[in-house]
Amino acid sequence: MGHSKKTPKYKLIENYILQKIKGGEYQKGSPIETEQELVDKFNVSRVTVRQATNNLVAKGFLSRSQGSGTYVTNQNVMERSTNVKSFTQEMLESGKKASTEIIEFKVIPVSEEIAKKLLIKKDDPIYYIKRLRKADEIPMMLETNYMDVKRYPNLSYESICGSKYDFVEEVTKEAIDHSHHIVLPIMPSDEMVHFFHCDPTTPLLKVLNSTYLSNGELLDYTELVLNVDEYQYQSVRGK
Repeated sequence: MGHSKKTPKYKLIENYILQKIKGGEYQKGSPIETEQELVDKFNVSRVTVRQATNNLVAKGFLSRSQGSGTYVTNQNVMERSTNVKSFTQEMLESGKKASTEIIEFKVIPVSEEIAKKLLIKKDDPIYYIKRLRKADEIPMMLETNYMDVKRYPNLSYESICGSKYDFVEEVTKEAIDHSHHIVLPIMPSDEMVHFFHCDPTTPLLKVLNSTYLSNGELLDYTELVLNVDEYQYQSVRGK
């Protein structure tokens, strides 16, 4: 097909599908070509085609229905803001009502791995917070949060039912400034399938996120798993 050999074939397929989406040839909610059609078109294996479509599923452009096919995501997919905002604020600006289901909230000794991320000592007490974040009662993301107890001794169950950022800014008198993050596709666990009602064979998007205050201090470390059928992630930068 005259493509440069420097571009991996799975990437060529990704770009091909994206061009059809952006050009309107693939409409929202409509199926894309079958795996076999893409295999024949690009002269590749099914594994290569699946790598391309899995990447686009994880990025929120496609969704997969088991036994039915692969579809362009619907027009209601939310985009994660490019600014550091609370989930509550994002949903408010999108005309949606945010809500939070607290799955776990407890104090535990920090593991060596998380201690390094929080810049504290192993076995120091931390808050372990797991929340399901929703918009108009639709599950958007599963959030696992780690915070230093010594820095926020007054953090309560009530304060994490809403915006954690609002609580922190009120306590510290410092603004939320920026985030550092790593984004990677993962296969859904049983817990994720339960909360998102998603296809267990379709990748989700996981974001490893460290948030900083305006004075340069680390606020927290969070692992977010996004329901890519409903909520699309874009790079988060400083305010």
